Amino acid sequence: MSLSPPSPVSATSSIAGEGSSNNQPVSDDLGVVPLWRSGAVLLLTVVIGLAYWFNPPLNVLPQSGVVMDLPVLVGDYFSKKGEITPVELSLLPADTEFARRFYDDGRGDQINCSIVLSGAQQASIHRPEACLVGQGWTIVGQENIPIPLHSGHNLVARKLTVERQVVGQNDEHITVQGFYVYWFVGQNVTTPSHFTRILLSNWDRAIYNRAHRWAYVSVFSLVTDNLRHDGLNPEQTQALLTSFIGRIVPTFQISEMPPQVKN
Repeated sequence: MSLSPPSPVSATSSIAGEGSSNNQPVSDDLGVVPLWRSGAVLLLTVVIGLAYWFNPPLNVLPQSGVVMDLPVLVGDYFSKKGEITPVELSLLPADTEFARRFYDDGRGDQINCSIVLSGAQQASIHRPEACLVGQGWTIVGQENIPIPLHSGHNLVARKLTVERQVVGQNDEHITVQGFYVYWFVGQNVTTPSHFTRILLSNWDRAIYNRAHRWAYVSVFSLVTDNLRHDGLNPEQTQALLTSFIGRIVPTFQISEMPPQVKN
């Protein structure tokens, strides 16, 4: 079975809810808003408006923490360029940059690596969990994992264990499992946490009036022990991804590049 990687674009959904009623009497003052509350809302609106009016334009840093060029070869893996889907191009801002490659070792092990880099609008980076669920995957586990890099540093990434049902060649239903590993890269900073990334972004906006060009890096592979006779079990698949990430990160993440490459 060939690798069918999830796209890093969030799916959109709407949630509708119905109100509940009870037998309690309705007060005649239900629609009356206290004067002090109206004044507080008005004051807050004025403060936000003045802050927007007098603050200088947000300085979006032109530099990023990544080089948007994934290598063709990584160890025993040869790659081909991955397609950027029409959905991604239509939903994400026009200045979003992409780098994507599908890696194959020729023995049946396949890995998808993707980088999405935000532009001036800062709207390209999102929470991956919503994206995966929207594409039919069920998240059955998640944890932060340390990944040793050749520099001696440890990269902390978020690993999602995902599953979904597929129909096999003999019309049997098969549970396909995969590992989706991701992290965010700013200028000289990385984090596996979407919440932390938002906090760092807000701090930079409030204190320094600047914005990082955040990159969202993801690496995905299927667990293949139930798909082929020589497939990898979950432990082997995680070891495969850990080794692959350790090799590929110094080729595009500037903070981990050897000094001679940076220069």
